[in-house]
Amino acid sequence: MDYQKFIQQLPYLYQSWGEESVRPQSPQFQEILAQVKGLTTVNTMQMLNWAVQCLEPGEIYCEIGCFQGANLIGALLNRPHQTAYAVDNFSELDVRGENFEQLTNNLINFHLEEQVFFYNRNFEEFFCDLRNLNPQIKIGVYFYGGARDYRSQLLGLLLVKPFLAERALIIADDTNWSSVQQANWDFMAAYPQSQLLLDLPTPCNAHHTFWNGLQVFSWDRYQTHGYSWSTLTERFRHQPFIQALHNSNIDFEFNAKVKVIQSLEKQALELHNAQHWNEAEQKWKEILLWDNHHASTYYHLGKTYYQKGQYQEALNMAEKSIKLDASQAEYHYHLGLILEKLGDNWQAVTVYQKAIALNPSLIDAYDRLGSLLAIAGSPAQTESVYREAIALNPENHTIYLNLGNFLLQRNDLDKAILIYKTVLKLQPDNQEAIRNLEIADQMKQEEMGNGEFS
Repeated sequence: MDYQKFIQQLPYLYQSWGEESVRPQSPQFQEILAQVKGLTTVNTMQMLNWAVQCLEPGEIYCEIGCFQGANLIGALLNRPHQTAYAVDNFSELDVRGENFEQLTNNLINFHLEEQVFFYNRNFEEFFCDLRNLNPQIKIGVYFYGGARDYRSQLLGLLLVKPFLAERALIIADDTNWSSVQQANWDFMAAYPQSQLLLDLPTPCNAHHTFWNGLQVFSWDRYQTHGYSWSTLTERFRHQPFIQALHNSNIDFEFNAKVKVIQSLEKQALELHNAQHWNEAEQKWKEILLWDNHHASTYYHLGKTYYQKGQYQEALNMAEKSIKLDASQAEYHYHLGLILEKLGDNWQAVTVYQKAIALNPSLIDAYDRLGSLLAIAGSPAQTESVYREAIALNPENHTIYLNLGNFLLQRNDLDKAILIYKTVLKLQPDNQEAIRNLEIADQMKQEEMGNGEFS
């Protein structure tokens, strides 16, 4: 793009250039605005049209944020051989949901439907797809009129950079906004290939000159000397906005985000406890939108998947929770439960051992470990695990009961009888202990009878 030709001859296309009464020499752009609703001015449309005229062969015009097409039509007016890429997902300024249809009709009315490749999507997605679809494309003129927040503005510049022609022109709308200014300036500070050519602020929004401010800067791949540090600090640093960004970040991280996450956690736990698994799943996922490094959320989401019988998904979440925080015994214990469901008992044994090492009072881990060791045919280890658990929590009747059942299966009747009696001291109405004690006594009597008969 011949941006030097553009900047040198631009004033001659206007009457009263540099004054508040500035307007294009050509009346054609006013005729377009009489037919097409647009958040723009005839002066901006003339500028875009001249920029397109200065494109080199093979270069295209790219526009982010089209509304109903006024700028796009103005840029391509009387440029029948020029191709344009236009992108908008109509997430703003489209209360009635009519802008896409209106844009399409306007392009047809001005016979531009064959020249414009329109993408109804987020501009981030567009540039991501463009890397695969047409990585060699050369954008000679880039007009950004999308979202005005700092991130969107800066990202709009960063994402287009790989596709810019060796020499290109960048035109940014709504530059009265501090966020837009600072994003543009930060881009120029980072890349010496860019240089501010025109800064056209307006006294208010929707002003007849350049709407809400316009900035034009060049891109030259072979330019290696950018602005000095003194120039950047004096001209291109909006200190109050930079401080506001800093303050908002602190407020978000330590106030807003924390409060939202706490509220969502409370809702998710209530849903989980009420066994509303699908609703709980969505709440946990919502927390991850706020903080995707929240270990306890992955843990709880894994528990929800476990309850839904989605064991592979549960495994993925459990592993993520441990990767983020390996110090929590309950994370390892829950992983062990999942591994059992998936049939990986040996790995579950290792995981339960890790949980016990982290929290020696985690009785449930002893219980599951003992059961697996019993299945594996390791009686000495099994009994040792159960007795270790009993030593840590001598009032837990469940561990006694499981030990008694294990001993009964081994036909270690004297020990089993003693353990069942201990269970009944702790919980006199435990029906399983009563029943198994009777079985053990009966087996003991039969054993003694057989001994006397022989």
